[in-house]
Amino acid sequence: MRILEYTLGLPPFRRGGLPRYSTDLSEELAKNNKVYLMYPGQINPYSKKIELIKKNTKYSFETIEMKNPLPVSLGLGVRDEEYYMEKRNILVLKNFVEKIRPDVVHLHTLMGMPKEFLEYLKTKKIKIVYTTHDFYGLCPKMLSKDPKNELRNSECSYDCMLCKIGPSYRKIVIMQSHIYEKLKESRLIQKIRSKNKAKITRENNSIILDKDRAELRYKLRKYYLKMFNLIDEFHFNSTVSKEYVSRFLPNANGKVISITHKGLQDNRGLKAKISDKKIKFGYIGPYDEKKGFFLLCKLILKLRENYKNFEVHFYGDITDNSIFRKSWVINHRLLPNDCMYKAYKNIDILIMPSLWHETFGFSVLEALSYGDTCLVSKRVGAKDIVPNECIFDDKDELMEIMKSILANPTKLLEKYQKEVLKEKLPINFQSHVKLIYDTYYIK
Repeated sequence: MRILEYTLGLPPFRRGGLPRYSTDLSEELAKNNKVYLMYPGQINPYSKKIELIKKNTKYSFETIEMKNPLPVSLGLGVRDEEYYMEKRNILVLKNFVEKIRPDVVHLHTLMGMPKEFLEYLKTKKIKIVYTTHDFYGLCPKMLSKDPKNELRNSECSYDCMLCKIGPSYRKIVIMQSHIYEKLKESRLIQKIRSKNKAKITRENNSIILDKDRAELRYKLRKYYLKMFNLIDEFHFNSTVSKEYVSRFLPNANGKVISITHKGLQDNRGLKAKISDKKIKFGYIGPYDEKKGFFLLCKLILKLRENYKNFEVHFYGDITDNSIFRKSWVINHRLLPNDCMYKAYKNIDILIMPSLWHETFGFSVLEALSYGDTCLVSKRVGAKDIVPNECIFDDKDELMEIMKSILANPTKLLEKYQKEVLKEKLPINFQSHVKLIYDTYYIK
């Protein structure tokens, strides 16, 4: 079978579950199929003509950079909306499709992809599949009675990746350049990224925009909805993502299949027995509001007033915070994917206090595979694989669970560990890929 996968890019330049999953999926599929993986690359601001460049990589699938795509905002928000729905000359894409004749095109994001390409695929009757890694393109304001008026305000829900005023088009062009790709992990660029992230957060305090700008924002959301309506089947990676997408696309066709990635092993039996020791809570992810970072910081400060038998380990971001100066709080910053096992071995309890609807959450699956207890918000898609008593509705419920654990660590954590051992985790990656293949590619 000939399969075209479209993703944000390859690790380590692109981080997170989306690039990891799409890369692992492509590599496994390439064992028995002809697989092409395409991603949005460098932009020439003076050209609207798509170009395709074959890249030399270590992978067995063919890797293609799509040059001069639409801008990729990476969830930072959108400024200069007109550039995100510009028409592109897709002649090269058409020729590429005619050459490789794919049986299916599997999208892992809409970022960077011109709508004209999906329209062309429909005319050729080529199946389009979409995995719901995030909710980019879906703005809750479009469900209101007067979306254009609401779109004048830059504030939106935690789930919206469009309303926040993001980097300028000029900055996006730089961020998608090959030079930036090479320098991204340098200390200087990390320092600049940290400052820019903080600046974007400060600047997005209910900015009121004029009607013309609101009209542009409305057109962009309609643009994405048209793209979503061109998709044949959805791979919902959790019940959370299915329920959320169905609010916008009630007739969306698809199934819920939890995602996983290669290299996972079942290490639950190796977890050390719990004693009344110092409990190690862990947080993994960006240090931002929608992930519940600030909420968790407030909770642990309050918890510390009555309980001293715990410490908190943070992983996943380059930004700083005053709470890291506490002796019982340890900031590990970013760890490479192949070193994350150190985090799971180190902690006893992973906390996922997300305020937005998180489509899945690989860190939960990974932590469970090491026998860690995972306390997750009801908005986290990975709740599908977590015992019910470890799912909380709000900060008050989370606080009560944490208090109960600290009051009697041995009893409760041993109980939770037994529940974790009962769960059937989606760890076998080969079985998962076969299920995706059978469900979406050959039917």
